Amino acid sequence: MSVLDSLNKMQADAVEQLRAGDHNQFLVGFLTTSVKLELSNLVAADLDLAGFAQAVVDVLTQHAPIEGCLIGIDPAGLPRIGAAVGLDVELALKHDTLLGQPNTALFSVDGVASGTLHAQEVPAALRAAGFLDEAAGQIATGLARVVESEQLRRRAAAAKALRVVAALDEHWNVAELQELTAAFASLPGVTGATLSATAARLAGTLQTESGRPGAHQIERRFVVDEQLSLVLDIGYIEHPAAEQLQRLDELVLALATGLERIEQNIRLAAEADTDQLTGVGNRRRASKALTQARQMSDATGEPMSVLLCDLDHFKQVNDRHGHDVGDAVLAAFAGLLRTSVRGHDTVIRWGGEEFLVICPSCDTKGATSLAERLIAACAGACAPALPPDHVQTTSIGIAEYPLTARTPEALVSAADDALYRAKREGRNQFRTAG
Repeated sequence: MSVLDSLNKMQADAVEQLRAGDHNQFLVGFLTTSVKLELSNLVAADLDLAGFAQAVVDVLTQHAPIEGCLIGIDPAGLPRIGAAVGLDVELALKHDTLLGQPNTALFSVDGVASGTLHAQEVPAALRAAGFLDEAAGQIATGLARVVESEQLRRRAAAAKALRVVAALDEHWNVAELQELTAAFASLPGVTGATLSATAARLAGTLQTESGRPGAHQIERRFVVDEQLSLVLDIGYIEHPAAEQLQRLDELVLALATGLERIEQNIRLAAEADTDQLTGVGNRRRASKALTQARQMSDATGEPMSVLLCDLDHFKQVNDRHGHDVGDAVLAAFAGLLRTSVRGHDTVIRWGGEEFLVICPSCDTKGATSLAERLIAACAGACAPALPPDHVQTTSIGIAEYPLTARTPEALVSAADDALYRAKREGRNQFRTAG
């Protein structure tokens, strides 16, 4: 057995003996010294302040006969930190409530921090020896270094936020938003931050939080390229100084500039993926949208559906009324599709007079409801582009993933088969695959 193993065994034995009521002075002294040594080692571990506080209560409950313990630290110029094992962590932040209670020790380092250490059911032998006071004194010994490291870490948070912004690309999502939120929450004087992003391509609003609200809340909001809106709600310990607000605004401007660059790239990519006549997606966008919808379905377990729509007897429109009228009908039907689908659905001009609608998180029942609305509205939507005596109808085929197909290609093929059944059986109706 190594020396370290022997010490660990001696410490474990001392804990059990004290729990059993042994008041041996040697055991008390040995255990107190061991715990103080463990606490001193935490300072060299380069933990952030929250990690240091949690490590303190872990040491006390793992290396001493104490079942519940909490610590509250009030560092100068930094958010209050609390940590607990076996007790409500919110109590650690209520310094005044703990004052005067049994098994409570105070610690303070001038100009650095003050705090409270509290334990539950401390054995009589440890209480008599002033165990908690000894532990609190050891915590105070290394507190200046821990707080200084935290301050340096927070000053570096602005640089981290800028790095996160610089690394954003067209595929950013909730993970990157959370990283940004954590960076804002780590700025000097900040207790927490909430960041919300709203865009049609995000299927609504993404919101992430880090830390907790502060006594003084500051809000910043901006809109990028009329496509994306962001709201930053950031809490400060006290009313932020002018230089803090200036730094915050610099970071918000950098974020807005970075997102503007990304939105421009997205818009350019969308233009390359757009059918110029109708304004909906082309086959290039279809491939991406089908892949994304399938990945979402596999990740969430929710089905996806596609609708393949064909304008009935469309060749007659071109032959009788000319291609300009035909183009107007295609544009009108595409407009109907765009206004009938959800924000995260994708409309594609599949070819000629065929249109594909890709619906993530949608089963056959939902797709059928959409098909019924499209069939009912088709004639009215296309009427302004046609002579009064021509009524335009549509036929639709529906297929659901993974119920009727296991790949995007097979899914569209199944919808195509269903479409042609609808056309063979009279047109102006829908059919479902399977």
